[in-house]
Amino acid sequence: MAGATVEAIPARSQPLRASSLKKPISLMAQDYRLSLEPDGSLRSFDSLPERRAVFGFERLSAYKVQAGVVVQGQKPDWALRVRPQQAQMSGKFFDSVEATHSVEFFQAASAGYLRHVKLKNGGSSPLTLRLMDVLDPTASQLGDVSKWGSLGVNAFNRGSHVAMDEISDIPSARVVGSMPSPKKLFMTTDRSRVRELVAAGDLGDPTAGMSGQVIIVSLHELELQPGEAKEVTFASIYNPSKLEEALSDFGRLQGDWKPAKRQGTFVAASSPALTESASWAVASLFGARHAKFGLDKLEAVKASGYVDKDAPLRAVEASRSLIRRDGAVPHSLDQMEPGPLETAVLLQAVSSYLLAARDKKASRSLYPLVKKLAAYFMASSKDYCLKTSPALPQGWRRSPGRGYQAGEVPEVSLAAAGALAAASQVARSVSKGDDAGRFRERAEMLTEMVKKRLVDERGFLSLCLDPSGRLRPDETIDMAVAAYRHGFLPSAEQAAAHRLLERDFETPYGPRTVPTSNRLYFNPSYGQGQLGGYWTRAALAHAIVCYRVGLAGIGSLALEKVARLVTEDAVKLGGAPGEFPYWVDVEGREVHGEEGDTVAAARLLEALVEGELGAEALAAGVSVSAAASSSLKWLLVAEAWIGEPVTVFVGRGGGKAQAFASGQHVDVKQGWAYGRSELLEPPVRGLHAVSFSGPGQAICVGNSTAAPLRGTLSFPPRDPDLSKRLSTPLEEYDRSNCSWTKVSTIRVFSTMSFDVSLAPGEWKAFRISTA
Repeated sequence: MAGATVEAIPARSQPLRASSLKKPISLMAQDYRLSLEPDGSLRSFDSLPERRAVFGFERLSAYKVQAGVVVQGQKPDWALRVRPQQAQMSGKFFDSVEATHSVEFFQAASAGYLRHVKLKNGGSSPLTLRLMDVLDPTASQLGDVSKWGSLGVNAFNRGSHVAMDEISDIPSARVVGSMPSPKKLFMTTDRSRVRELVAAGDLGDPTAGMSGQVIIVSLHELELQPGEAKEVTFASIYNPSKLEEALSDFGRLQGDWKPAKRQGTFVAASSPALTESASWAVASLFGARHAKFGLDKLEAVKASGYVDKDAPLRAVEASRSLIRRDGAVPHSLDQMEPGPLETAVLLQAVSSYLLAARDKKASRSLYPLVKKLAAYFMASSKDYCLKTSPALPQGWRRSPGRGYQAGEVPEVSLAAAGALAAASQVARSVSKGDDAGRFRERAEMLTEMVKKRLVDERGFLSLCLDPSGRLRPDETIDMAVAAYRHGFLPSAEQAAAHRLLERDFETPYGPRTVPTSNRLYFNPSYGQGQLGGYWTRAALAHAIVCYRVGLAGIGSLALEKVARLVTEDAVKLGGAPGEFPYWVDVEGREVHGEEGDTVAAARLLEALVEGELGAEALAAGVSVSAAASSSLKWLLVAEAWIGEPVTVFVGRGGGKAQAFASGQHVDVKQGWAYGRSELLEPPVRGLHAVSFSGPGQAICVGNSTAAPLRGTLSFPPRDPDLSKRLSTPLEEYDRSNCSWTKVSTIRVFSTMSFDVSLAPGEWKAFRISTA
């Protein structure tokens, strides 16, 4: 049977209740999204590449059978615990029946989801309980049927499961079943019949097979003695091409299948909210290429490359056929017009990827594309000014119906300059010296003209130089967004970083788009908040600029504000757990935006990797230079792709930052570099540990909770010299004098261990000494 079991939800001082949610919860895993209603029913399971729902509405009902009378249970006000790929709920269907219900993704050759339901008899008398599950596998009958699902299926009842192939040219397949097998499996295409069955709590004779837009209803009957608990696992499996593979995967679930161990990029920090929000950001980036808005797809490419090394290449392939003859990427709002910002963002992302990868073959293969994109800016900025069309919004602001900036826009010009500077480095790496020189010169001249024409007498980047030649000196968050695009104007970056910290820009989550002191334009909700509301992606651009100008303490505090919004306040303001809001009407206390902002998620990860770790891809490898002034006590980023898999643990104390990093070409400015690393199994929730080895072996451990933690940490010995010993000294890093001190001696086994205790947010580092 499926190895995953329902995990009890730990007690919380203020538990998240289903009744507090106003919108569905979205869980993400690779190319699939699962939308869960607050009452525990499933809204849809979506295939993002296919842009459709492959499973529709599903709801579970519980009943108690007393003297032949069937009584339907109440709808629990679930206590919720939500993670990016799993939701756990606890509540009661009846006063004496305790229920735990979890939903998680299933990933093998096929994809899908599992629902684990555990019922416990908390009373003093035996109980007979029923579970009735209703599922719309074609997403065309129940719940929200506005999404495209399927025309129908051919469904066959095989006792423990229903096997379905789709009635379409796409040879996709579905398998729906449960462990243990249900007492009855019933199929119908009549919605009113389903409502009758749910009301009665019973099914008619089992259905052998059916075709069309089928609704599947299953019934389990459980006999529970006092104190006894039983569990049922429901599986919904989808395969885009082969029914045999879907059936084989269901067979694995009936056997000894267990979920795969955690893989891929992982982030943890001394801040519990930041740890949680970073996990949501990583999950969100896997779906970034399916964003509805073209510019958003491109904006997320760079950070997506940290969690998926192939993301930039997929972006190139997806964009290649769209590129115009003049080398421009089409504008997101009008495909017939060039998009200067879209072009710059793609050129910057592709160039950054090639420079980090240090792959000459890939660079030569993609250089014609890099040159074509760069040629657009060379042709459109011959007078060293980049003038944009006033017919369309050209910067990050795309929502105001009128009054958006036009003409020469600092954000667009600096984005182009940054992209050309990166293209110059790519050109030099493939021995195209003439191109490298021309691209670099144009980047410098564009930057110089921004400095001369678009910076006002106070040193602030202006909103724009409009088509009439009038400089718009409005102080807005655009100053920071423009500075984020390109770091060649340090004085303007400093000015933007400090101005946006003043009271008239202040909100609980970071700077708003337009200050309250701007009596002409300020409006907290007009234009989707872009004239006075709070935009998460823009505030995070300001945080990144703060890191660049040496204000790491302010940058880290900004990240914690965003993390609190994502993990706590978004729900209070009408959002969903883990959602990165597009914008917040601070005065109206309401979040806005559908399904979360992948660009904001991308910038949070950028801030952590580039700002907190100080990680930078150079020609010789990856440089790590963590800022000492950050308010985060420690940060772990594991398996981030920066030209190669890189893991970094940064610990702070005594005014210093020490970094432990692994990779084949990693240079650590303050700390230690190793060849390999591996995440260790945490002995208790909230304690995160990583082992570095080659040469030697060090273990870093951090507490990401607000409570003290202690446990026994197990690890495999990796130093070859340990095989010659029966025991070895264990040393701990002393932050006060930057030295290692022996704390104990541990026996050498195939799996070694030691006890560790950590205060809230504390970190420690240990070294296995063979000296």
